[in-house]
Order: sequence, then structure tokens, then C-alpha cells
Amino acid sequence: MIIPLIIIITASIILGLIKYKSISDQYRGKNWQLKFSEIWNDFFNYFISGLIGYYFIFIRLPFLNGNSLNAIDIVLFFIFTLGIFGHLCVISKNLADGIQVILDKILKGK
Repeated sequence: MIIPLIIIITASIILGLIKYKSISDQYRGKNWQLKFSEIWNDFFNYFISGLIGYYFIFIRLPFLNGNSLNAIDIVLFFIFTLGIFGHLCVISKNLADGIQVILDKILKGK
């Protein structure tokens, strides 16, 4: 388990830095905390995708043997595709912002 984890972490760092490099012009002149946060989000996006991909390839597929995929597998595959294309961190931020707006409305009574 340690070798695949090292491979997933290494690939996540590389892909996260590539994604950050593609949008780094937006962070020119910003503080280092914001840049670090974006690099962390990009890394974590690919790390989660790598873990889900590992789960499907090495854990879930060998046990199918006539069994069908269940709802959890479909949700995980959706999360995997979001992550592999770099949209998982965007979706999670939008969900968090939406929940924040809902909670603000509820707590402030608007």
C-alpha cells in the first residue's frame, strides 16, 4: 500500500503544480497564503481523485465478479471525474459558499 500511496502523492503534486501554473497569472501580486491555498486545493483535488481511482482499480473491480455497481460507486465515479478534470476544488468551494449563504439567511432571519 505504501508504493501506490507514494505514486498518488507524487502525481498529485505534479498535476497540482501544473494546474496552478496554468492559473498563476491570477495570483500575481497576491499574498503567499492565497497562493499556498490554491496550490493545496489543486494538490488535494488530484489526491482525492487518485485515491478513488486506486479504490476502483485495485479494490472494487476485483470484487465485482458478477456483482453490479451500486449507488456509492456511481457517486465516487462522479467525484473521480470531477477531480481528474480539475473541477473538484471548484465544486467544493461553490457548495461551501452556497451553504454559507443559506446559513446566513437562516441565522439572520432574512
